[in-house]
Amino acid sequence: MNTYRAALIGCSRMGAFIDNESPPGRPASSPAGGYEACPRTEMVACADLREDLMEQVGIRYGVPKEKQYLDYREMIDAEKPDIVSVATQPQPRAQIVVHAAEHGVRAIYCEKAMAASLSDADAMVEAVESNRVFLNMGTNWRWEIGYDTMKSVVDSGQ
Repeated sequence: MNTYRAALIGCSRMGAFIDNESPPGRPASSPAGGYEACPRTEMVACADLREDLMEQVGIRYGVPKEKQYLDYREMIDAEKPDIVSVATQPQPRAQIVVHAAEHGVRAIYCEKAMAASLSDADAMVEAVESNRVFLNMGTNWRWEIGYDTMKSVVDSGQ
């Protein structure tokens, strides 16, 4: 069975701590929680501009201080992750995805919104396609039963 080295860029709520809001027993919603739950992934590093958040991610998910980076580029170059999750605000997301795709990352998961502009989204698509990188967007909640139920109610005209 293949195992994959994963890294998190963006260590706040959506990247690591939204799972704290879920009832016990519910599957992980954050990339960090997903890496922890999957026996085929190991979160080897994280990056954020806020050291206090990285420290909390490190404590919670077992990422040592020397694997916590203020610069995602340095992290990608040093750690060579197979998978990167990008849980930042949309504005820097295209630059991060393009860099990751061009520097050996094989799969990238992004939170929504995809990008801050259409030109940013186009640059992301170009980078992942030209480097044969898998890109997945943060649409995991759309499969929740509550959303299906809500859509049914809206569609019914009630």
